Amino acid sequence: MRKTAIIVAGGQGIRMQGTLPKQFLAISGEPVLFHTLRKFNHDSIRIILVMNEAWIDYWNDLIREFEFEVQHEVIAGGRSRAMSVLNGLNLTDDHSLVAVHDAVRPLVSETLIQELYNQAVTHKAVIPVAPVKDSLRIVDGNTSKAVARDNYRAVQTPQVFHASLLKEAFKQEGYENFTDEASLVEANGQAIYLVPGEDSNIKITVPADLVFAEAMLLKP
Repeated sequence: MRKTAIIVAGGQGIRMQGTLPKQFLAISGEPVLFHTLRKFNHDSIRIILVMNEAWIDYWNDLIREFEFEVQHEVIAGGRSRAMSVLNGLNLTDDHSLVAVHDAVRPLVSETLIQELYNQAVTHKAVIPVAPVKDSLRIVDGNTSKAVARDNYRAVQTPQVFHASLLKEAFKQEGYENFTDEASLVEANGQAIYLVPGEDSNIKITVPADLVFAEAMLLKP
């Protein structure tokens, strides 16, 4: 099956306390997004980058400035994450495997990416998850109650699906309100298969995450 990666780069980076979206911030001297795209730079993977239309010209300027080498297609996103993913999904073959990945997860390993694609051939809907390390409490109004963290997993990306399955899930009413594709597919009746994720596969959200990412990229 053909492999496609939809990289979602629509965030505005409000929590980074700056005006530049976090996918364009520098780690190891290059924009975060360069590092992310390189992880999918394989002959068998078609890369579709979905980006806020207002930043496409800026992105093209970065490509020229750095002479960025990874081949990819750029399309405009929608008003929500789900709508942006759908824009990318509409360009895919029904018989392909589609990975949906956050642009600001540049530390995902190529090994994990390939494992997710491999598992998706059989299981159709596959996501990486990591154990929750902190104690958890569930809050109900003014009260709270401890819950067993062993029963929970933190969800990562890329999330990989049979394209036809994902397209069918997007036909549901209210699809634009879902914040990840696994929840959307699950709501349409498909079981989700879990694969162990990676502690280093963080989503860059706050300034400290940039420091961690740079340290990981510089590791020998």
